[in-house]
Amino acid sequence: MSPETASSQIARGATEGSREAPHHPNYVLIWGILVAALAVSLFIGYMSLPVVTVVLIFTVAVVKAYLVLSYYMHLRYEPFFVALIVAAGLACLYFLFFGLVPDIVYPPSP
Repeated sequence: MSPETASSQIARGATEGSREAPHHPNYVLIWGILVAALAVSLFIGYMSLPVVTVVLIFTVAVVKAYLVLSYYMHLRYEPFFVALIVAAGLACLYFLFFGLVPDIVYPPSP
């Protein structure tokens, strides 16, 4: 490869290990899906079965969180280790939350 060709490729950003820019999703479509999921969550809230209601609402919330993380925060287009770092942070938050719940639910008796 001649130096002229290499420098022109570097100037264009087309080096051998590079990847192309990801295609951006249709943000309006994702927003519409999130609004529809909100409507489904509100509709589910009027069910008379409390356990099923809570499970379904949290399931819809997890799907909405996945959509936001994947598309609006661009984790879908990042390398795997970036998603792994986010997952590790969420795991720490999970253990912190459930580690503190017994102290909040069952306060020490006087």
